[in-house]
Order: sequence, then C-alpha cells, then structure tokens
Amino acid sequence: MIIYFDTEFTNIFGPARLISAGFVAEDGQEFYFELTDNYKNNDRSYFVLENVLPYLNTAEHGMSSAQAVLKLKAWCESFSEPVQFASDAPAYDFGLLSSLLRENKITIENADTECLRLDEIEDKIESYFEYQTLAIRHHALWDARALASAFKA
Repeated sequence: MIIYFDTEFTNIFGPARLISAGFVAEDGQEFYFELTDNYKNNDRSYFVLENVLPYLNTAEHGMSSAQAVLKLKAWCESFSEPVQFASDAPAYDFGLLSSLLRENKITIENADTECLRLDEIEDKIESYFEYQTLAIRHHALWDARALASAFKA
C-alpha cells in the first residue's frame, strides 16, 4: 500500500521542526495531525506564519507528538499489507517523519524504511489545485491529496 504524504514544518533554512502531516493511502483512507508540542513560536519562518498557520485547526486536529506517532502507527498497521511512504520531497518530509518516530521510540512494523520519491509530477499537482477550488496549498493533507491524485493520473 502506497501512502502519499506531505508535511509542513517551521523553517526551510534553519532547524526544521514538524508542524503537521497529512497522509492519503492508495485506497483513499486519510490520516492527518497537527502537532501542539513540537516547535516554538520563534522557530517559524515568515512563510509559515503567512501560508501555513492560518489554515491549521488544532482544536480539531491538534495532538502531542506522542499521540500523533501512536495514532499514525495504528493507522499504518491497520492495513493488511506492507506500506510504503511516497513524497515529492522525501529529504524534508520523510526525514522529519523519521525523526519524530525516532524521538518517540516508535516503529511502524509494516512500513518500508525507504520513501518513494515522486518525480516529475509538479504539473499534475498544479492542475489538482486548479480544479479543486476549496483546496488549500501548503496544508499537509491537501498537499497529500494532490500528490495522490497526481501520481494516479
């Protein structure tokens, strides 16, 4: 089972800390979280302040890092087959996800240790946002949906 995913994080130029992550499985199931304890206010770049934070809803999706990785583990292990994460930016996305799992001493038993890199799909991602008028760019779940759609197209 391929799981398309995207993350939002504090700063591309400094120490990056995970803010949110969205996951879309090949079969359409979704999982999303926003972390409430993984970064400090002064860690966030201007881009994040303007383009990411206004679209978060921590009242609905917020959870601690420990809760997030336990729920992600349970969600991934609920699939009756191995899972492989796929991203268009695995150096950031998979690196941040792997760090969060390591920091919380969590292993997803049925997950591949390598991340698929989705190359040459930027045009398809752009067209997803053109046709999905309610979609929010730089929102991890919407970006994961765009990845899934682009890869299937």
